[in-house]
Amino acid sequence: MTAVRNKLAAGLSREDLHTFYDAYFETLDDGRLNDWLDYFVDDCVYRIIPRENYEAGSGLCTMQADSKGMLFDRVQIVLKTMVFAPRYYRRFYSGLRVVNSNDREFEVRQNVVVVQTLLNKPSEILACGVGHDRLSLDGSRGLKFVERTLVLDSEMISSSFIYPA
Repeated sequence: MTAVRNKLAAGLSREDLHTFYDAYFETLDDGRLNDWLDYFVDDCVYRIIPRENYEAGSGLCTMQADSKGMLFDRVQIVLKTMVFAPRYYRRFYSGLRVVNSNDREFEVRQNVVVVQTLLNKPSEILACGVGHDRLSLDGSRGLKFVERTLVLDSEMISSSFIYPA
């Protein structure tokens, strides 16, 4: 058990894993969406899905991208096409744990809360749920998402859920 806590595989520590997630959420919170793409392998899966659908094994997602190219398209839509009121997002995670691993891949779970602040309104919780991720060691470049699935506790999603989670 201690070995799992201290070294996950290939010299990766729990601190390395926390550093990866801290940088990931900071990149999103700072609005650096083009940099966000660097956290994914080319052949990735990214989805946001209501808990009911996830638990039923339904593939019906609120949002799904089956490649980094599709994520790039989503970023371009947000940055260049969509019109929406200025806002800030903050993402908070807790309970980060590795649920399975081998020498090159890790299945990770964490609780996630997304808070939105419109410039002229109080902050509000936009989403609450759990992330189920599959990460891989990408050579000397560190960790990358192979799959990121955010399971939202509510079936109802705000129409203002614009940015990735």
